[in-house]
Amino acid sequence: MEPATPAPEQPVRVVFKPLLMLLILVVGAIGLRHVPALEQVLGSTEMLRAGVGGRLVFVAGATVWCAFGLPRQVAGFAAGLTYGVAEGLAMITIASTLGCVAGFLWARWGGRSWAQARLGPRFEKLDAFLTHKPFLSILTLRLLPVGSALLLNLLGGVSGMAVWPFVAATLLGALPQNAVAVLLGAGVQVGAAWQYGAGAGLFAFSAVLGWWLWRHARIARASAQG
Repeated sequence: MEPATPAPEQPVRVVFKPLLMLLILVVGAIGLRHVPALEQVLGSTEMLRAGVGGRLVFVAGATVWCAFGLPRQVAGFAAGLTYGVAEGLAMITIASTLGCVAGFLWARWGGRSWAQARLGPRFEKLDAFLTHKPFLSILTLRLLPVGSALLLNLLGGVSGMAVWPFVAATLLGALPQNAVAVLLGAGVQVGAAWQYGAGAGLFAFSAVLGWWLWRHARIARASAQG
């Protein structure tokens, strides 16, 4: 007797999961902009400075904020304003990384089967690009000053890359822009002009490094194909 082959995922489920995923992301992204409680959490420096509990509140609020693709610069600015440069950078880095990983895992659950079933060869090309050198590809795209962090989270999730290269590249790649936001927030608090200059320098450095890595990757792919 031949062993039974596993049944393919039902077409309704293949469509339902990505629709549910996108619906929650859209509703969350729109709704969070109009939730006074979350805005107060990110803006209440006195509450956020209140020991470990205040810091956990910030990390939780900023993680949710970043998970729905809302600008992490807002949370980074709040971190700098509340905690200063060193601690603020640590707090927003933890929160933004957790938010990006949440988006990655959400897309892995809801979008990968749909992408494989519906996009065919186009998905295979994207999958090959992201999984060939997952750490370098995500790091490069994180460093570029253009593009959507949420879209990159979703692309990573629907691809076949492992989660740990995504986490490491996200953490490192987001550091320059997180630092810019934190420096600007801390500069408002103490009025230090050097922090604004350092923020501008970091932004330029991130853009140049991201562009160089992108160009290097294109040249390497062209050489391999040739």
